[in-house]
Amino acid sequence: MSAHPLSAPSLTRCPWLSGEATDIVACSGQQRRTRGELCEAIRAWANLPLPPDQEVALYDSDPWRFTAALLGLWHAGRRVWLPGDALPETVAQLRRRHLVLLGELPGARPTPSPSAAAPIPQLSPNQDAVVLFTSGSSGEPTPIFRTLGQLEAEVAAFERHWPLAEGVVISQVSHQHTWGLTAGLLRALATSHPFGLEIVTWPETLAEWLMKVPVSALISSPPQLSRLPGAAIDRPSRRPGRLFSAAAPLDEAAAAHAETLMGSELIEIYGSSESGAIAWRRPCHDTTWQALDDVALRCDGARTLLRSARLPEPERWHEQADHIHLLDEHPTRFILHGRADRIVKVGGKRVSLEGLAHHIEAFPGVVAARCLTIDHSGGRIGAVIAMAHNAIAHDHDTRRALISALRRHLADAFEPVVLPRFWRFVEQLPVNAQGKLTRTMARHLFDDLDDRRQPRWLDIESPTPDQRRITLEIPERLAALEGHFPGRPIVPGIALIHWARQQAERLFKGPDQWRDMRRVRFPAPLLPGDRAVMTLSRQHDALTVSVSSHRGQHLQLRLLGAATDPGEVS
Repeated sequence: MSAHPLSAPSLTRCPWLSGEATDIVACSGQQRRTRGELCEAIRAWANLPLPPDQEVALYDSDPWRFTAALLGLWHAGRRVWLPGDALPETVAQLRRRHLVLLGELPGARPTPSPSAAAPIPQLSPNQDAVVLFTSGSSGEPTPIFRTLGQLEAEVAAFERHWPLAEGVVISQVSHQHTWGLTAGLLRALATSHPFGLEIVTWPETLAEWLMKVPVSALISSPPQLSRLPGAAIDRPSRRPGRLFSAAAPLDEAAAAHAETLMGSELIEIYGSSESGAIAWRRPCHDTTWQALDDVALRCDGARTLLRSARLPEPERWHEQADHIHLLDEHPTRFILHGRADRIVKVGGKRVSLEGLAHHIEAFPGVVAARCLTIDHSGGRIGAVIAMAHNAIAHDHDTRRALISALRRHLADAFEPVVLPRFWRFVEQLPVNAQGKLTRTMARHLFDDLDDRRQPRWLDIESPTPDQRRITLEIPERLAALEGHFPGRPIVPGIALIHWARQQAERLFKGPDQWRDMRRVRFPAPLLPGDRAVMTLSRQHDALTVSVSSHRGQHLQLRLLGAATDPGEVS
């Protein structure tokens, strides 16, 4: 593997172009890629004919293809828009901006073929490099513009605080987001360390990498680290140089277990999409935060103000969305109190969504809560509540009693008109790969309000790559219940089959993949208000589906893939 230079990390000096063609610049537990291969791919992208009056958007889940495209486009003088996902809503927004779509985006230009040797233009610190997006946790994702110099400064700040040891930088976080891009990919490139050829999602894959390659840093996030306590892996014989976590608050127990399991120091980074990395701490040793050496913080009444050399106006104080309590100024140390209030008006009354969620969290059995306004009801409030397993209601009567108890609990602090009208109970708040509960994700929990054919789709678990467990609730106003049967409604079997096919197509391959079914049984009826779990298990080209609740089994069937010979399935 290539040795990293003694000079400061740099993107503008293009270290990926310097060195032997046989140097290893990227690897996995199974594969190695060389500098010569990367330079060839960069050159192809740098010479790709593109409309001069249109900007480009790049989404590619593969780190090697993404890196070659990003660097090639930079060398072509292009600013690259980096969407956080390739969902239809996101793609529609990109098209409204008239961007040229690249990578895995629908209708993208094909990957360019290797071209004849041609000089690759140099890069400048003032060059417009990327457009990233906010997480969308408090509204629609908004674009954030970064120059190459700003990205380089963030990488340099990481390296000043925690110089990388020898080895590959592997990431469990998508490079389409700020944290994964700067810490997981650009830092490796700027310091001539190999980067990972995969986003290492599964603990078993991580264990394999640690056995086969030296790891200088593991770039992670709370959703990934919280999976380690249940991971069936032993302590690695070769530990990572350091563990890094960011993008959302890290649970103390998960942090302690990660350090114990990996045998490495864990650094937690606090920051924002708008400001980049702001501060750090060792969560297993101290709950206070210390600002990075190029960041200044101060409090002005209830406001938190930040100044950073990495922001477009480095001398100006920028207001932050989080509240802090400043402890020391040199070095800057503080306690983080969380998000500033989001004030909305409901029924002519102003209410803090954060304050409402905070009061809900004081109710017995509640682990965490988020509140949002629901457009469907003219701005009434919906509550998403994560509860302890033994506190969750499993049928109509217990759910109604739980909601009544929550409303009584809130009645002492809030007027009736601002109390949540819609309630969704989950075992864990749904979060993306960065550990953020976006408004879009939260709103999807209420999709049944707009489509009465759907149940309430709640928790989803992925115990293995070939299994999904989805929690659902049956709304009392479900369209399929009408006339089935009067006075004693039950969910029709055809509705369960439709939901099973729908989830199979969404989670395992695309439309029309699961065309045939076998062994269909409906052992027990599913009633309005019931909470159930749909389990889908893939075996080769078939799916076993079951739906069960506290009442027993409600559906059992086997879906066959389009390529399956029905005669092969007994």
